[in-house]
Amino acid sequence: MKLFESIEDKRDKVEQKIEELFDSEGLNQLAKEVGFIQRSTSKIKGDDFIKLMTLGFLENSLESLEGLCDILFELNPNARVSPQALAQRINKNESVEYLKEVFNLAVKKNLESIGSKLSIDLLDDFESIFFEDSTKIELNQKLADKFPGSGGSASKASLKLNLIYDFKDKTVENISISPGNQPDQSEKGILDHVDKNDLVIRDLGYFSIDSLFEITNKSAYYLSRFKKGVNVYLSNDKDSLPINLVDYLNKYYEDQSVIDLNVYIGVQKLGVRLIAYKLPEEIVNERRRKAKKNAKKKGKQLSEEYLKWLSFGIFITNVCRSVWDSKIIGTIYRLRWEIELIFKNWKSLLNIEILKGTVNERIQCILYGRLILIVIMTMIYSYISWYTTKYYKKEVSFHKIINWLKRMNRLEKAICNNELNILLKKIEKDSSSILCKQKRKRKTIQQLIQDSISYMDSFQNDDVKENELIQLFVFDKAA
Repeated sequence: MKLFESIEDKRDKVEQKIEELFDSEGLNQLAKEVGFIQRSTSKIKGDDFIKLMTLGFLENSLESLEGLCDILFELNPNARVSPQALAQRINKNESVEYLKEVFNLAVKKNLESIGSKLSIDLLDDFESIFFEDSTKIELNQKLADKFPGSGGSASKASLKLNLIYDFKDKTVENISISPGNQPDQSEKGILDHVDKNDLVIRDLGYFSIDSLFEITNKSAYYLSRFKKGVNVYLSNDKDSLPINLVDYLNKYYEDQSVIDLNVYIGVQKLGVRLIAYKLPEEIVNERRRKAKKNAKKKGKQLSEEYLKWLSFGIFITNVCRSVWDSKIIGTIYRLRWEIELIFKNWKSLLNIEILKGTVNERIQCILYGRLILIVIMTMIYSYISWYTTKYYKKEVSFHKIINWLKRMNRLEKAICNNELNILLKKIEKDSSSILCKQKRKRKTIQQLIQDSISYMDSFQNDDVKENELIQLFVFDKAA
């Protein structure tokens, strides 16, 4: 009985959060405050504009202005405007500010916990588990002044979406937009979100010893791949000299496949726990093949030292040995793959990267509209993820949930017709049969961790696809 009471309570909270986000009175008041509505006679109301810029693009990401006018009229028969008039509204800075404020409100609503944190034994010591990553979106080169690209063969104009994601709550902690030429290391926004006993899992693109210091000072934890070229010391004595890490590992730990050391890194000599895995030969060969291919494209030649480095998978953490055995740390790091899948779903199902046009304000309006939609879908995903884990002991698929919400305009109808409770009950009913990951011989990453499968053992069976492992090592930023 308590389970069903809990389900009803959590369902009501999700419904309330989304209803409050689309509350007509609140949206219209906010529209006036930011200057989107400046006259009481305005045909386009604040709530209609938000629905248009979120739900209006759900079926067709390249919807024309004529099509948007048609959708707007369906939302509100009093909002009959010409394509030119709608374009003028979309291309205003006030429209960008309005959508941005609603997006910030959506993230805030999203962070209101419904008590649905995932529980896995090896992860229960951490309050939140944050992943941080970014994806790049290329734009028309005429937008290079506002969003300069990273150079090279890429577009002259691009932007980056920087995502902070809480794995245990399955929620968007934050999404920020930055120019495409801004390096990941400069993104320190995650430090504003980290509290005591949180865990941050980062890839090499975000490697920063200063950030690791700050995480430690907050009594929080980190797990990161280790970056080649950073000095490693066996002592924090002032006069201690750095070691050649790979040579040291090969000389003193020749017969060990897993090496767990206390060392100090960087000029700051941050004390860390360093875990090195000697990778299987087939994985090492594939890493080297990919690395040589990439180097050849850039007209470079790899050093023998770098090729030796590729025979190891090296991680650093400040989580103590009594919590994590060294054999499992590489498996836990694979959780970060979830954020890559999130970006893939955003692109393949929600077309987040399709931003056509040369007007900066129009591009930002479309982008913020899609981000609002993403946050709403993540709210539903977070709830259903808890529901299927609690009730069916199954993992739900975000990919399948997005498709389910899009199919037959389910999400649009539920929001516009105030039928969110019906929608949530329906998705609960369908979750086990069509929305959960199918049972396969290959275990999911969560199952690997739940079963405490060691990192090296996972290479010797079918628990993890080999190509996934290769991607985790080869295609990681700054590899």
